[in-house]
Amino acid sequence: MHAPVDIRELVRFALHTMGERNAHHEFERLCLEVARRRLVSNLLLATGPVSSGGDQGRDGESFWTALVHPPHPPASEFAALASPQRVVLACTIQRTNVPAKVRKDLAAINGQGRAVDRVLYFTVAPVPVAARHALQREAREVHDVELDVFDAVALTDFLTAPDLIHLAQRHLGLPSLPGMGGEPAGDLSVAVPEDAIEHHIRGRDALLAELAEQMTRGGDRVVLCGVGGCGKSTVALALARRGRAAGLQVWWVDAATRSTFEEGLREVAVQAGVSRVEAREVWSRREAARDVLWRALDAPGTGRWLLVVDNADDPSTVRDWIRTPRPGSTVLVTSREQRPAAWWRQAAVHTVDPIGEAHGAAMLRELAPRAGTEEEARSLSRRLGGLPLALLLVGRYLAMTSDDPVLPESHTPRSFAAYRAALDREFPETVSALSHDPSGPLTRTWEMSLDLLEAKGAVVARPLFRLISFFAPDPLPVVLLIGSVLARASVFAGLSATGLEEAVRGLLGCGLLNRRRIEADGTTVDTLVVHPLVREITRMQPDAVAGAPEYTTLAVVLLAKVAGGLPSDDTSTWPLWRLLAPHCTWVASDTSHTAGEEWMVRGDLAALTAAYAHTAGVWALAEEQLRHALDALGHCLPADAPRIVATRHNLAYLRHDQGRYDEAEAELAHVLESALKTLGPDHRTTLAARHELARLRLDRGDVAYAHAELSVVVSRTAEVLGPDHPVTLAARHELGRTLRARGDLAGARSLFEQIVSVKTDSLGEAALPTLVTRHELADLLLELGEVEQAHAAFTEILALEDRTQGPAHPSTLVTRNNLSRALVELGRLDEAEAELCETLAAWDRIGEGAHPMALVTRGALGGLLATTGRAAEGEKLLRTAALALERIFGAGHRETVDARLNHAESLHRLNRHADAEALLRAVVGTLVDTADGEGPRLLAARRKLADIYFELGRDAEAEDELRRIVATKSRDLGADHPETLQDRQALAAVLLRQGHTALAARQLVALVDPLDAALGRNHRDSLIARSNLAFAQSQLDADAAARRQLRRVVAVYEEDGLVPDDLLATVQELLHQLG
Repeated sequence: MHAPVDIRELVRFALHTMGERNAHHEFERLCLEVARRRLVSNLLLATGPVSSGGDQGRDGESFWTALVHPPHPPASEFAALASPQRVVLACTIQRTNVPAKVRKDLAAINGQGRAVDRVLYFTVAPVPVAARHALQREAREVHDVELDVFDAVALTDFLTAPDLIHLAQRHLGLPSLPGMGGEPAGDLSVAVPEDAIEHHIRGRDALLAELAEQMTRGGDRVVLCGVGGCGKSTVALALARRGRAAGLQVWWVDAATRSTFEEGLREVAVQAGVSRVEAREVWSRREAARDVLWRALDAPGTGRWLLVVDNADDPSTVRDWIRTPRPGSTVLVTSREQRPAAWWRQAAVHTVDPIGEAHGAAMLRELAPRAGTEEEARSLSRRLGGLPLALLLVGRYLAMTSDDPVLPESHTPRSFAAYRAALDREFPETVSALSHDPSGPLTRTWEMSLDLLEAKGAVVARPLFRLISFFAPDPLPVVLLIGSVLARASVFAGLSATGLEEAVRGLLGCGLLNRRRIEADGTTVDTLVVHPLVREITRMQPDAVAGAPEYTTLAVVLLAKVAGGLPSDDTSTWPLWRLLAPHCTWVASDTSHTAGEEWMVRGDLAALTAAYAHTAGVWALAEEQLRHALDALGHCLPADAPRIVATRHNLAYLRHDQGRYDEAEAELAHVLESALKTLGPDHRTTLAARHELARLRLDRGDVAYAHAELSVVVSRTAEVLGPDHPVTLAARHELGRTLRARGDLAGARSLFEQIVSVKTDSLGEAALPTLVTRHELADLLLELGEVEQAHAAFTEILALEDRTQGPAHPSTLVTRNNLSRALVELGRLDEAEAELCETLAAWDRIGEGAHPMALVTRGALGGLLATTGRAAEGEKLLRTAALALERIFGAGHRETVDARLNHAESLHRLNRHADAEALLRAVVGTLVDTADGEGPRLLAARRKLADIYFELGRDAEAEDELRRIVATKSRDLGADHPETLQDRQALAAVLLRQGHTALAARQLVALVDPLDAALGRNHRDSLIARSNLAFAQSQLDADAAARRQLRRVVAVYEEDGLVPDDLLATVQELLHQLG
């Protein structure tokens, strides 16, 4: 990526060399355009014959306009910059003695012609500030004019601005570079494609006049619709040029795909004033992005604008993004969709018809001026139906042939008349009007271009063009055009690398193919694009129909060849995979010509595509392709063949990740049975199936089965495949999860740290398998109470996943959920809530709102809302999540239990004590009946019950629950563990309220200092323990001791103000009573 400083250096260098290239006229035009856009809009180029004194030193002059005296504020950027002064533009490419040159030009400007008020002087040389001030003073004193000097530094500042960088590219010959105008690599250009039209635009005056009127008025959404090739984009370009000339900011966004459209709008937002950082942050949130975009577009400082949305053939791509613009600004959409009902109700829909006969003839004569007369051009224009695309291709064709020498027996058309005759001779059945049959004339138009390429030696141009049309109607990566593979097909017999290059070059030259370089994630992929109409018609040609079996087979083989070299777990391959995937799905959907061994190739290609889609989080595509793979392999292999067993295993793996546990377990059981029977116990597929089934049972809460099975799998895979093999490491990872589920947190941590070390050394820290284990380790740190370390780890993992997998990948969303948990533990509740809301919205956007992890996120958000004063809202979310998780996992699964515990807490906060108690009793009953025993979740449920009993005055029941909890935690965690201390404090409070004052006092004396040490003296439980101890001591007539405890609580309040109000009031009242 080129940093802004690199672009500045390129511009400075190009300006520096203009003198060496004697490029004075180019410099004049550059300075004029800069001045019009930044200084004075009403400037014209000034010229004059040398014999008459030339231009008198004036390279540009202002002209009079009424817009500088309006009765209201300026309505356009042109009006805002129009000057009533007499302004002259002067410039020089001289690099030495610049002050002397300026003085000489000032004398020439002011010594003849009309008087001048102001001179704008541009130079490619740097001019020191002192010299500039001296020249300005001299201009005022000698010539009575204002002088502004713009040197190389000032020009560079102008030309590196985002809206002027195109001037540097056009006039200085700079390439279009990522990063120009502040655009980082991967952001799409939204500049008007000035070079897209190589001829004058004809036959559109009436339409353009109507569109220009709408643009001037603004506030409209305008749609240009028509058949492919009718010139919609050409009309849009003409309007864009008019808009820019009128001072509007013009943006051009390609909507051929949803991704290019949305990325283009992101760049529009940036150019309209949104910071690039903010734009990148919000663009994954589609609703938020729309708001950000339109706030920027509607901002008063944005000025008037025209937004062109080109190639919006699918209205659903753009409809929800495009809002009604404010007066003075316009949105113009081009599309093949001609039904008004498909667009906005208030949209102005215009149909773009073919151009008239005379205009078509003029276009042909411009493109091929030596090909015949006006009447002959009219006849051919009429025969082509006035379709601009056909006219363009014919004109290009005749431009190539009309000047060629005529060889004996040559039948190549070289004139309008000959081309018309060839059309009639080859297709006598076609009618002349395009509206009656659009395919007839166009067919021969493109076929004759192919004839020409063959005649010029590009003998494989026609079969290559046919082959490309059998891929999907999407950009085709050129890496698919593998000469050695093509040469094995009969239609490409004898193909050489040079021949293939000539064919591609020829197809590009005659306009049948267009080249598009697509940038994403720092990778550039070269692709070829066929116009959709051309593609559709060429597939209908007799030789294409006859060759369809060979062409479709070849497409499959080429895709399989390239896809086989792209590991799906290597995210650096994903930019290419994203471009290949539409073609893989396209060929998978058409098996009408498939036979023999091609079924195997199709099955392998579908399996490869599914592996990428699964890893990339595009689960619907993965499932579709796995089904295609099973269908294709089923045509050529028995049901228990290793390839089919492995594919069924991958389908079960996908269903597991989708949260479809019942289907996944049934499929895995079948896969394991088949693998054991046909492959044996130590085959990689068998071991993988055992591993996956154990992972599934672990996720369903069957820890004992998972631990026993994974212990065996780890041992066998290490022996068969090696201890550091990816399959072995994956099994060890899952074994670590079972250790954690069994409560062996230290053992799990040690194992995860070992695995991370091995994976980092062999794969790298950002590899997907490494990130999986790093994430599990971070989650374990959070459970261990190492919150800061967990937060740092999740933050780093999330940044890597955003970069490698994307912000909408399911794994990324799981990381965001766990990051929010760390934020909650750190007390950063607002950040946590924002993170949870966006994560939940992202699950919904990718169509996985019912996924178990989406439900966990929903429950986490509900729990946070409940603890921050929005208990009713939180309770609703928690109830929904808990019920859904229970349906998926069962009542005893840890995720279900956590959601139900949080739900009970929200009910408690709503004072629905009976409902909360009933729910907690149900949870306790479920956990007592499972292998959880007196595990942490059961203890948490008992503690919540104890809190409810205490609040309701049922002290005996509260005491009973708390004694159970204290006994278990003292045994498992130790008597001085922070959790144990908190429960001991709660038990002492219950004893105190029941009148066991001396016992409670003894326990509290033993608790207050350990609580201060473990939790901090300003922790609520530490303060409660001291105030309860003071109360007990006052009841035991130890007033002095009680006052000491109470004063320590007051001291905490006086030092940091962290004592809760209710507790402080109690303490102060007791102090008052003690005197």
